[in-house]
Amino acid sequence: MDGKWEIDFYRDRDEEAFLDAYEEKYGPLSDEEWTTVYEEIGQEIDRQVKKGTHELGDSFTYRDVLVGYSDLNEGYSLYLFSMDK
Repeated sequence: MDGKWEIDFYRDRDEEAFLDAYEEKYGPLSDEEWTTVYEEIGQEIDRQVKKGTHELGDSFTYRDVLVGYSDLNEGYSLYLFSMDK
């Protein structure tokens, strides 16, 4: 697992739940700021998976906000998140 990892959500409602919770805690963000947050999440989950401090299938939290339960699509260098396990 090397290179740049992106993130996505299984369903729109999963992403909306994350966006709402994040903006409630940190305030509204511009599209550019959201791009940065998504890039940081991709880097952080990849770092934790490699380090062994996060197991795929467990819930993943970024800056004290639940992103969702994690999964991986290695072929697309994509971490996926769902609010349901």
